[in-house]
Amino acid sequence: MKKRLILCLLVLLSIKSNAQKKDKITDDKFMISLHYTGNIRNNNFVSDNYNGVLGVDMRYVLFKNENISLQGGLGLDYFEAREIGNQIDLKNKVIVNPNVGIEFELNKTFKPFFNLGYSFFTAKYTINYIQLSPYDPLIQPNLNSTQSYNFNSISINPGFRLFFNQKFYAQADYKFLPIQSNINGHILAIGLGINF
Repeated sequence: MKKRLILCLLVLLSIKSNAQKKDKITDDKFMISLHYTGNIRNNNFVSDNYNGVLGVDMRYVLFKNENISLQGGLGLDYFEAREIGNQIDLKNKVIVNPNVGIEFELNKTFKPFFNLGYSFFTAKYTINYIQLSPYDPLIQPNLNSTQSYNFNSISINPGFRLFFNQKFYAQADYKFLPIQSNINGHILAIGLGINF
């Protein structure tokens, strides 16, 4: 009788521990982080004309086991336009970056990741023509021209998360945007996030 009771107790404990492991793996499908976005200057249109301000990174866990996690995500980074001059009015911009990524669980606190995606970024500005003389027929008064340049590109995004506990983490990452042969975006982000 004692042997059967001990055997039943061991079976119940093993079922409970396996159920807890399974719940732990499937828990927490969503991640969201708020971060400072820094734009590294490297003498091109994007880096010289925009300051990084703030960003948000939203992720959904598609697959997870003890070692890796496959995730789909959306990053939004707000950039403030620098002042170019009196005649050019550059508009602020939000870079939209859908991506997929893989996170490696090296231990409970340190989790490096790598994301690959596509960034949508169109720079828009207005050129304000100055009226030099109202009597000159070649110069039209109050003539403005709106221009836009497309800087869409793939995005390569390595980084890491440091978990304080199962829910809260700090995140640091680098995003490389190979826009054109001589225009590359280099964006750094540091922020805090929650796992739910």
